[in-house]
Amino acid sequence: MRLGYARCSTDEQAEALAAQVSRLEAAGCDRIVSELESGRHNDRPGLAEVIGEVRAGRTKELVITRADRLGRDAAFADELIALCALQGVTITALDGGTIEAASPAGFLQARLLTTMAEVESRMLSQRIRRQFEAYRVQGRHLRRRKPFGYRGGADHRLEPDPDLWPQALLALQRLREVGSFTGVARELPSWCSWTPAATNLQSWFCNPVIRGHVGHHLDLTSGKGWKQRWKEIYYDQHPALISEAEWRDLADHLQRPMNRFKAVIDRDGCHGLTGLLRCASCGHNMRRNSSAGVIWWRCRHRLCEQRAAIKESAALPLAAAEAVKAADRMAALAVMPPDEDPAIAAKRQDLEQLEELARRNASLAPAVAALRSEIEAMGRRPQVTPDMAEAAARISDPAFFTGASPAEQRALFGLALQWLEVDRAGAVRAQPRSW
Repeated sequence: MRLGYARCSTDEQAEALAAQVSRLEAAGCDRIVSELESGRHNDRPGLAEVIGEVRAGRTKELVITRADRLGRDAAFADELIALCALQGVTITALDGGTIEAASPAGFLQARLLTTMAEVESRMLSQRIRRQFEAYRVQGRHLRRRKPFGYRGGADHRLEPDPDLWPQALLALQRLREVGSFTGVARELPSWCSWTPAATNLQSWFCNPVIRGHVGHHLDLTSGKGWKQRWKEIYYDQHPALISEAEWRDLADHLQRPMNRFKAVIDRDGCHGLTGLLRCASCGHNMRRNSSAGVIWWRCRHRLCEQRAAIKESAALPLAAAEAVKAADRMAALAVMPPDEDPAIAAKRQDLEQLEELARRNASLAPAVAALRSEIEAMGRRPQVTPDMAEAAARISDPAFFTGASPAEQRALFGLALQWLEVDRAGAVRAQPRSW
């Protein structure tokens, strides 16, 4: 049997694959195996089928169009040619004649052909990498799959998708309102065409692309969430779904600890201190009980060596006082100017370099003025921060805690404090929320 083998690397080369099959049929092949697989992959299903036929002795001649159709890995192709020589199978290339490795001359010819195929593949990969590097500097988005909210525009740059852009903006709004990737991911199927898992939604939010930047070379060891790191980021390459200041604010909101106290904020039947007090020795939450008519909060963890305890009559005023202190800090932070955007910082560096060049070349003065105006415009973008002043005003009134319901107390404590740590002597150390 004359066995033919045809291969192309990608779907775009399907016409070339059909041409190979036609040539093999014209060459009189009794059977043809064809596949769309990269020549660098040695675990190709079609090639495995060919090797099986050769080992079983069911073919006497293997016909290909060129030697590089066997693969782009010289070592693996040499092993295949040696296997055919061992089984007495002749390899015929329609564009190269007979390939065999039994004789010294045939061995040299086979090695030259397979080595040249691998060298050609490596040179092509190098050219592609160099071209991609140039495209990255130009801010082009090279991935086929575009981020949610965007579509491909001119010169491979991203632009807002008219259908998905409003949905992406609504997803960011819901993240602020719900405060959880899981909660928003659950409701997306009801109104959004994109229905990701919570981890994929978080990965989309952490990607600099939604802030108008293009990241390249993701460090796969850094993870998909908050810790993901990009080796290269090119700033302000396309319209942003959310500004840097808004993104940082929302990221801080989403990264607040989701501890037990926050989980019971809206639960009925719980005391105002539920989930707030924890043991300084073991770190577990303290429980409420009564003894001889006195209400205590105690650590009940069985492995705790020094179980903390504090009377409720002493814990509640301390919690209110610490919440008031935290509210004062929140109010002060609310009026502080935000940190400078990384994009603005990068442009300021560009401005310094351009000004240095303009000192020696007066024709660059208009470019310096344009860049300076752009930086000033970026600095005038609205800085969105949480409405901490209103919350701080409510918390700063200690009388509110005495007249508030348990659910209202838990809500205010949870807004200002992460936890109150109590030691065995009843001393309390507060940990305020990060703002």
